[in-house]
Amino acid sequence: MTVETTRRHCPICESEVEMPVDTVEGMAAAPKLIAKAVRAAPGGVGEGWSASEIAAHLADIEVALGWRIRQVLSEDEPALQPFDQNDWAAALRYGERDVEVALNAYAAQRAANVEILAGLSEEGWERRFRHPEFGPASLRTLVRHISDHDLAHLTQIRGQG
Repeated sequence: MTVETTRRHCPICESEVEMPVDTVEGMAAAPKLIAKAVRAAPGGVGEGWSASEIAAHLADIEVALGWRIRQVLSEDEPALQPFDQNDWAAALRYGERDVEVALNAYAAQRAANVEILAGLSEEGWERRFRHPEFGPASLRTLVRHISDHDLAHLTQIRGQG
């Protein structure tokens, strides 16, 4: 399965990324694509985390995303709490985590989040939040950023980045 993409500028991470044409469809497809890449990856993926550490990272990021989606949809312009991914990696022992548990957790949490996103109205997508590092933004911007994040890690795991 491939995800058709288009080039776009991410306002959160300030980079040019390949973006799925349909963000929700891309997000739904990402866990299978990433699991396949992780299982096929050699021990390392270049600089940075190993493929199994990326799987643990994605599982944990999906927990944070789920919380943030729910905050944005249920509160008026909530302030989202930042976190340091490297602190999470150390404290949550990414290097020791079971890769299959991480991949399954990522897939399950992503499915729950996609179910919520797939049913959103335009008003839901435009709900706003505040972030101390990125400023005010819409739920659409947050979700596109996570989709960009998936693609960046998929490229990294495949050894292309």
